[in-house]
Amino acid sequence: MNGTVITKKGLMLITKLLASRSELTFSKVGVGVGNVPSGYDPSGMMDLNNYKMDGEISEIKADAERNQASIRFQVSSVGVTEAFTVTEAGVYAQDPDEGEILYAYLDMSDDPQMIYDEESTISKFLEMTLVVVVGTVERITAIISPQSLISKEEFDKEMEILREEKVNIVVADKNIPIAERKEKTFYFVKNGTQPLPTNDTIKISPYVGVRIVEKGNKNE
Repeated sequence: MNGTVITKKGLMLITKLLASRSELTFSKVGVGVGNVPSGYDPSGMMDLNNYKMDGEISEIKADAERNQASIRFQVSSVGVTEAFTVTEAGVYAQDPDEGEILYAYLDMSDDPQMIYDEESTISKFLEMTLVVVVGTVERITAIISPQSLISKEEFDKEMEILREEKVNIVVADKNIPIAERKEKTFYFVKNGTQPLPTNDTIKISPYVGVRIVEKGNKNE
């Protein structure tokens, strides 16, 4: 991979936000199965060459000294009906005048990643971190996906923090908008109920598993 390239629209957005002292918001990360045409400058791209699906943004970190931001995202086999090979990725941001734009592009043709379908005996969980230039924009945010996964190590770390602090736990039927969330509150979103499997293990993610210690009569 040759590294992440900031698009011309991305550079224009930085200039615009610096002038207005506004916030830079990364809205999503997408992956595709296309390739940059021979001799074409990827900084001029308006979108992925062949978009396939969105990734789940799980974390963003800013590096003020280097004027960069690291965006971590995930792609899994969940919901994939036909296997495909990721050869490109793009970071999107909100432009106050144009709406969502392709902010940065990554050519992955030298290191493609296969995503298998969800019915395959081989599952695929791809996690990547894209480093992008953000200039001297003062405030940077990203829309974090509630469907993103964390490793068991990260989960244990967060749970330890929760044990050390007084926190609230909220269980909701739908996602709570970030603007309406309260500090020191842990949110769980119910995605529906399904009968338990016949074995004693529920697979939550490639990193975390829950073992059933007692089964109810109604599979609850």
